[in-house]
Amino acid sequence: MLFEKMERMVLSSASLSEKVAVVTGAGCGIGKEVARALAWLGAKVVVAEIADTGAEVEALIRSEGNTALFVKTDVANEDDVNRMAKMALKKFGKVDILVNNATVAKIGSILDLPLEEWNRSWAVDVQAAVLAIKAFLPGMLERREGTIVTITSEEGMPYVAPYSASKAALRSLGFSLAAELGEASGVSVFVFAPGMVDTLGIREAAREMAPLYGMTYEAFISQRVNPGYDGLMPAEDCAAGLAYAIVHAKDYHGQMADPIQPLNKFGLLPIKREILHKPIGKSSPKKPETLVTPGMSAVYSQAVELALELRKILETVNKEFDEQNFFARTWAKRIFQQRSGLSIKDWVQNSSDLVAELQNLSSSVEAGQRERAQKSIAKLPFLITALGKLADYFQSTREDAKGFIKDPETLSAALEALTYREKTVHALISTLKRIASA
Repeated sequence: MLFEKMERMVLSSASLSEKVAVVTGAGCGIGKEVARALAWLGAKVVVAEIADTGAEVEALIRSEGNTALFVKTDVANEDDVNRMAKMALKKFGKVDILVNNATVAKIGSILDLPLEEWNRSWAVDVQAAVLAIKAFLPGMLERREGTIVTITSEEGMPYVAPYSASKAALRSLGFSLAAELGEASGVSVFVFAPGMVDTLGIREAAREMAPLYGMTYEAFISQRVNPGYDGLMPAEDCAAGLAYAIVHAKDYHGQMADPIQPLNKFGLLPIKREILHKPIGKSSPKKPETLVTPGMSAVYSQAVELALELRKILETVNKEFDEQNFFARTWAKRIFQQRSGLSIKDWVQNSSDLVAELQNLSSSVEAGQRERAQKSIAKLPFLITALGKLADYFQSTREDAKGFIKDPETLSAALEALTYREKTVHALISTLKRIASA
């Protein structure tokens, strides 16, 4: 199934021909399937794994007609990482792709988890990625070609604080490295967010986490947080999405990637289901109409009206989030923040501030207070950029809805509501641009 899906994604056994990849933590779960995927795409794969299951993955890849080398590696140990790098370079001559996948997750409250668990999580997740980057990036820069991936997760999840904090650091590390290298280096760096994937690790963790969230084990692993899936996403699907991103790494440089986008693009999401956010019903206001604006006074009035409408929309979104169960609410808010650039709380506050700012601007213009008006106008470029991210959030959520919702009537209502939200933001952006350029 993994290889069939990649074929449908217009990938082939020649896509990574002559490339060499290192996948850390490749002995099971996502790492195992990513190693298989990259090997099928033509790469020679180094399975860097502390457990002996790495040997099984090497054997599996070889049985599939592809090339792999298992190197038993404690990625948190600098000597081990350097030894693994030397073996990889001796065997294959170079490393073109680095997937920093190794991770550990200990369950418990922040107060109860001993410091040793925090240190271990940091060492395996973050320090290991830094060690691997230091080992392989110089060669990539010398050849002016390479791909580096860091794997992130949802930030701020309760009862897995060391894991969440480390994953947030990996996201920052990936973005920092991408910014340092730029596009001229030839090395592409991106951050990958898998979602909730069906692995032995998540199933074991779920047995401890579910009671802490007030849920049963079955309810926890059946949560609908992955668009298109009733519950956990198969590791093979996640790997196919990551493999696609690696093949097209230049398009993802400096960005956050996930498996849903490419899977959805090629019609590979298995089912449709209900969306996490409850859609606004058919009683939603109609989309904003383009107003006739003979003078700037009308433009200022329109901006205030649109800002007021945006505030109502964001308050509604916040209410929708709060109506979800604890886990889904936390997950949805994190997705919102990642895509829109700010938390929903900050967006609600900023929308109120924007209303006040635009009202002051309008009154300043009417009173002929040019200097005061210019101070308000100077803030608009930043606001326009921020609003662009918010519009992108509503657009991507609309695309997610097509994978979430199976009932045609409910889907139609959800798309109408999300389209209205996006159009409101775009209308506000357009109006603010008119004011800024006046």
